[in-house]
Amino acid sequence: MLENVPISAYAICYGPLALTIIGFIVFAALTDRNARRTYLRHMNPLPEDEQPESQPLQRDRPIRAETPAGPRVQINPEGQG
Repeated sequence: MLENVPISAYAICYGPLALTIIGFIVFAALTDRNARRTYLRHMNPLPEDEQPESQPLQRDRPIRAETPAGPRVQINPEGQG
């Protein structure tokens, strides 16, 4: 039964399926890059009343970063801005 099926029939049947799967993998890889990038802030999952007291960060050199919304910013140390 399967020995008389032409190659074009397989392409018509499995071509869109393969295109959908490959497209999903490419889309997932591209969008995952945004999920793994470094943001300006690092969220602490503890509730506010359980978080330890923290001191402001001391910066000794300019820092270039990207905000969660996308714009790039540069943070200068005190006295250099």
